[in-house]
This record gives sequence, C-alpha cells and structure tokens, in this order.
Amino acid sequence: MDRNAAAGRLATEAEVEKLDDFGSAAWQGRQRHFLVLSSAGKPIYTRYGSESQLSTLMSAVQAIVSSFGDMSDPVRSLNVGQQTIVFYTNGPLYLLAASDRGDPEELLRNELQLLHSQIVSILTRAQLTRIFEQRSSFDLRQLLGGTEGILDQLVDRLDVDFGFALGSLDTLWMRYQLRERIGKTVLARRPRELLYAMVVSDMKLVTLVRPRKHSLHPADLHVLFNMATCRVFASGEHWTPVCFPRFNDQGFLHVYISYVTPRVALVLVSADRDSFAALAQCRAHVCEDLAHDDMLQRLDDAAAQRALHPRELGMRGVLQLYYRDKVLVQHFGTRFADSVADEQQRRIVNAYKRLRLHMASGQKPLRIVYCRRSFETVLAWQSSAFELYAAIAPEISVKNMIRLVNAVLEWIKKEEDHLFVVNAPSY
Repeated sequence: MDRNAAAGRLATEAEVEKLDDFGSAAWQGRQRHFLVLSSAGKPIYTRYGSESQLSTLMSAVQAIVSSFGDMSDPVRSLNVGQQTIVFYTNGPLYLLAASDRGDPEELLRNELQLLHSQIVSILTRAQLTRIFEQRSSFDLRQLLGGTEGILDQLVDRLDVDFGFALGSLDTLWMRYQLRERIGKTVLARRPRELLYAMVVSDMKLVTLVRPRKHSLHPADLHVLFNMATCRVFASGEHWTPVCFPRFNDQGFLHVYISYVTPRVALVLVSADRDSFAALAQCRAHVCEDLAHDDMLQRLDDAAAQRALHPRELGMRGVLQLYYRDKVLVQHFGTRFADSVADEQQRRIVNAYKRLRLHMASGQKPLRIVYCRRSFETVLAWQSSAFELYAAIAPEISVKNMIRLVNAVLEWIKKEEDHLFVVNAPSY
C-alpha cells in the first residue's frame, strides 16, 4: 500500500535503459528525449540514460535557460540541425524535450506540461515551491525515487497515444446496458467519504461517478489513469495521496486503487486520508454485486478486446480512426488494420497531431484537411460537435473517402451509447 515501496519495483524494469549517457551511440540514437532539472541545474528525470551521468548536459540546459531569463526573454525553443528542442519552465522546474522527427513545437510543449502535471501529482506545487525556496540545490530525486516508471510510462504513451493530444477521455467500447449497470452498482455502494469513482481499463474509461455539480479535468484524469495502470498497481490494494493540478495544485486527495478483474481497475477518490477502510469495503460490495449474472466476466471480456478493429465498422478502406465528441469531452479510437506496421502506425499518429494543430492555427479554423501519401491518406475533419481523424487506404479516391467518412459518422451516431459514457452517474 505504500506508493514509494511499490513503485520502486519499476526502477529495476527500466534499469537497462537508464545506463547510457549522452555521449553514447544508444542515447544519441533515440528520436525523442525528455529531461527535467531544477532551476539550480540539479538533475531530476530523464527518459533515457542516467540522471547522474547526464549532469553535465543538465548544467548546460540550466545555463541556457538562465541566460535567456536574465535578458527578460525566456527561451522557448531551438532548432539544431534536424533537432527541435523545446523548453518549458514552471516555478523551480525546467523541462526540455528534444525530437528529430519534426514534432511541432506546440505539441512538444503540451507534452512537457503533462509531464510536469504528473510530477506535481506526486508532490503538489506547494511542496515543490516550499522545498526549493528553502534549499535551491535540493535533489528532488529523493522524493521522486521509485516513481520513475510512472513518468517513463507517460512519456512512452505520449509518443504513440493520440488521446493525450485530443485533451479528452478515452472510453472503452461496451454494451450500454452493461456500462449503465456497472455505474449504478458503484453509485449504490458509494460511502459518504467517496468523492469520485472510476472504472478504468488501460487508460480507457468504463464509467465515472461524480458530484452532480463538479467534474475533474481530463488532464487530471490522464495523470491519474497513467499512474493507476502501471503494472505495479495490478495486484493488491493501494492507498496513495495524489494531487490533481487542475482541481487544486496545493494539496492532495487520497486515491484507492484495486483491480477487480485482471484488466479492470476500480479507482476511488476521497478527501479523507483515513477513509481507506470505507473505500476497501466499497470495493468488496461492488465486486460482490457485479459477480451476479457474470458481470465481472463480461466487463473483463470487453476490456480484453481493448478497441474495435476497423473491419468491425463494416467499411472497407479504413486503416484506423479517432473520433472526439466535443460535448462529452470523450473520444474513442479503433485498432490499426492488420496490414499497418508499427512504424506506419507511429507515422499516422504523428500526422494526426500535425493536422490537428494545423486546423486550429489559422484565424479561421479549417473544417477538413487531408494529406495523401503512398501508404495511406490521413484526414482530419471537425465541426462544432466533433473531431474525426482517419487513415484511409491509399487506393481510395478523395470522393470515395468523403463518402466513407460520412458513413463512419452515421455508424458512430448509431453506436453512440456503446462508444461513450453518455449519462455518467452523479450524486
């Protein structure tokens, strides 16, 4: 139940990746790097390599940021050859992202902000400020020790999961009746200490119970779900303080995490630090109720599928798609077609990110934009109600592609209750 003791097991899993220094071919061969250091130049985090072996590099970064700060013109980004280097400073922390894949500056900065939020979720902004006000040279790794796996997992997911860039919640496709019954069961067993309850499978929301007049920001739920889906939380019961930066970055709420099936976690949030027993009892009652009619097994079966395959839409030519409902602030994405290799998947997701930024970059937002390439056509389409991003087989003509996407929109409208959490239980 101790977060640091549990998360400490993650450190050994990433040990090999943490050995390289910035002079090694392995480190320099990585396409993306994320670094975090203090305003005094003390290493805090790196996705690849060892923080201690990168201390010289961290000092150079600190000098660059500080020199621009002295000129009242903070450095935002640098272009060095094919490398785009983006800086983000927030209080006593300096964050840097470097990419040689042509990632847009705005995209990298958004990812750094989410990485910063994950760190704040572990410590709170108030604690960070107080620590460095008292001792500017403090080594923050003393407090973050054992949580590197949570940060590593977030950075890895940012690279391949378009959902973070969408700023909305990913939802698990399942039958509406099953989702509704699970939500009602959790609500019926809610103890008075419970603020929020979520059923989650691999970053995908099954259902959410919340106060009637308040909801958590998707960015807060992203960092919570990223933590809850780390493998270290996959067994047993876990009780940990978590700061929700968009909700209140000055203090903690307290989170109970326990997997009710091998693939599905129950996440319960309380303001009462002494409510572990009440939330553990809530979990026991929910599991007992869901055991009837094989609901737990049906829930795990839905989680095992993870996402729909494009062929299940019944439309030939769709390689993959994402749909974001602007009203619900939720999205779903299909799996990639079997013919799409890993590198092509990464290229498609990167194209989605670029097109989304491009649509919003002008004075008048674009409605439809697409990019035809030899292996696929990537399309972005938005309205006041939705955003849709799709990869289409290259042999499909533009005219037929528009017809295909319209058919997809009709299918989504028909399946909406199964795709999204439409009526989340509230109290």
